[in-house]
Amino acid sequence: MLDITKFGAVGDGTTLNTQSIQAAIDAAAQTGETVCVPGGIFRTGTLNLHGVSLHLEAGAVLKASEDLEDYPPQAYVHNELGVLRALLVNLGCDHVTIDGSGTIDLSGKSFYDTSVKNVPESRVPFTQAQIDECTYPIGTRPSQCIFFHDSKDVTLRGIRVIDAPCWTISFNACENVKVLGLTIDTDRNVPNDDGIHFCSCKGVIVSDCNISSGDDCIALSGITDWGKPCEDVVISNCVLRSCSKAIVIGYIYSHIRNVTISNCIIKESNRGLCFMCNNEGALVENVRVSNMIIETRVRAGNWWGNGEPIFMMAVKHDYHIPAEQNPHRITDCAVRNVHIDGVTCIGENAMGIVGENGNIREVTLRNIDFTRVPSDNLALKGAAFDFAPGRVSVEVPECCGLYIGGGADVQLENVCTRSWSVIRKE
Repeated sequence: MLDITKFGAVGDGTTLNTQSIQAAIDAAAQTGETVCVPGGIFRTGTLNLHGVSLHLEAGAVLKASEDLEDYPPQAYVHNELGVLRALLVNLGCDHVTIDGSGTIDLSGKSFYDTSVKNVPESRVPFTQAQIDECTYPIGTRPSQCIFFHDSKDVTLRGIRVIDAPCWTISFNACENVKVLGLTIDTDRNVPNDDGIHFCSCKGVIVSDCNISSGDDCIALSGITDWGKPCEDVVISNCVLRSCSKAIVIGYIYSHIRNVTISNCIIKESNRGLCFMCNNEGALVENVRVSNMIIETRVRAGNWWGNGEPIFMMAVKHDYHIPAEQNPHRITDCAVRNVHIDGVTCIGENAMGIVGENGNIREVTLRNIDFTRVPSDNLALKGAAFDFAPGRVSVEVPECCGLYIGGGADVQLENVCTRSWSVIRKE
C-alpha cells in the first residue's frame, strides 16, 4: 500500500491535503497498489480516483473541505443535479474498492445556514417542534459526494460516511457493485442528503448497512440514462431511517427490473417502501419483497411522503425534465409483477396503491400485518397521500389501512389492517 503521509499529507485536521493525496493516487494508478489513509484527520478537496482503491485504517478520517472552491467542476453533467462537484470521483475506471474501518466526513453542514429553517405552507401553523424538523434552506454546495460513473467491479466495505451536503454515494451506469457493511449517517435537516443512489446500474448487492439520512436511504432509478434499465439488484439485512423514503424504486422515466429486498428494518421514516412511476414511459417490474419491519412517522418539512409504510404510485410526474431526455419507451403498464410477503407495518398513514387506467398489474400483498397509529404531524399535509412530484390529490379516511385506486390489479392474501378498512377506488 501507498501511505498518503509519504506523499506529504498531514493529518492535523486543518492542512489542505488535496495535492498530496492526489499524488499518492496518481502513483498508485501506475503501480496498481492501494492508497492507505492512516490514523488522523486529513482535510481534502476533490480527489479523482482513476481506478485506484482506498483503504481507511482505524482512526482515519478523510475530511471534506468546507470551501466550495476546493471542488472544481468535473467533466460530467448530471441529468438532475447539473455539473458534477464531488469529493471522490471515479469516471470510466474499473476494479475499485474503498474499505477499512475509518470515516469519510463530508462536512455537509458547513454549506448551510443551520440557524434558519425552510418552513413550508401548511394547513395548520407549525409548532416549534415541527419547525425543528424542517430543512435548512438550500444553498450552493457540492452537487454529489462520492461519485462513480461507468465503472465495473466496485466495492465499498466497512467504512463510515457522515454529514453529506447532498447525495452521499452515487453509482451511475455501473456494473457489479457491492456495498457491504457501511454506516451512513447524515444530518436529518439537510435536504437531498440521500444515502445511496443506483442510477441505471446492473448487478448490485447492498447488504448489512445501517443508513440514517435526511432524504432517501436507498434509491433505484434511471436518472443517469432514462433509456438504460437499473436491474438485478439485491438489498438485504439493512437498518434504515429516512426523513423521506427509506427505499424508493423508480422515478420519472426509469425502468427498474429484477429486484429483491429482504430482512430489512425501516424505522422513523416519513415513508417506508415506495414504488414511484410516471404514467408514461416508466416501468417497474419483477420485484420481490419479504421479511420486513416498517415503521413510519410523518415528519414536518419539505419531505416527500406522508407516513405511508408501503406506497405504490403510477401517475403523471409534474416535474421539469427537458423533452430531449424522454426515452419514448412504449409500455402497456407502469408496474407489474410485484410481490410483497411477510411485512409488519406500524404507520401514521395508510398503505396506498394508486395508478391510472389499470396501469398497475400483477401485484400481490401477502402476510401483511398493519397497525395505524395516531400522528402529531399528519394534519400538516392533511389525511392524504403525497404524490410529489405529481399533483394528484387523494384524501384518505382516517379509518383506512389500505387504499387501492386507479383500477390497480392487486391480490390480497392474509392482509390484516388492525380493524381499519381496505378501500378500492376505480
